[in-house]
Amino acid sequence: MQNAAFRLHHLRSRWWLRATALAAVMLLAACGFALRGVTPLPFNTLYVGAPDNTRFGAELRRAIRAASPDTRLVDKPTDGEAILQVIGNERSLREVSLTAQGRVEEYELGIDFSFRLITNKGATILPDTTLSVYRDMPYDDQFVQAKEVQMETLYQSMQQSLVGRVVRRITAPEVKASYEAIQRGEDNPDAPVYDPNVEIKDDRPDSWRTPGSPGTGSW
Repeated sequence: MQNAAFRLHHLRSRWWLRATALAAVMLLAACGFALRGVTPLPFNTLYVGAPDNTRFGAELRRAIRAASPDTRLVDKPTDGEAILQVIGNERSLREVSLTAQGRVEEYELGIDFSFRLITNKGATILPDTTLSVYRDMPYDDQFVQAKEVQMETLYQSMQQSLVGRVVRRITAPEVKASYEAIQRGEDNPDAPVYDPNVEIKDDRPDSWRTPGSPGTGSW
């Protein structure tokens, strides 16, 4: 008798847990929450203008492949149904606070990444977009070498953040809707048309695009 009562209690507990979990999932769905996973791009081939010999370019390609595994990344703009054109990718370094002796005690690091998404005929899928990320870094000129390492580590972390934001932007529903409208011939006639073969050449290593080290006088 006790075993039967225990089994009944166990079954009721399992049912309650399942019902609670289902209610939580439905509530999250109603709030617009979705588990992260693949978010396929609406085109089969994509050319990425970021140089693949840089950490940023390599990470961006890996993230796009993970988000949209059925989209093939091609080596030439003419081979892609869509083209991610890089307009600019600049790092900045700004003094934000000084000590009483006039020495810098904190810097603001920044990266501004600008891009657009177009078809292989130059039609605008996603207009010029700039994503920026900033981080504050305490500074002590007695530990210049250690701070340079910390600075580069921060820049790499900021680049990873930008990669995620770029992928979320190009996989957004409005990008799919824009591309499908272009395919139907319903794109905005006033939208600019770009040369799909134009690329901003920047083959410098990532470190060369970093502002000069504090204290060197090179900015």
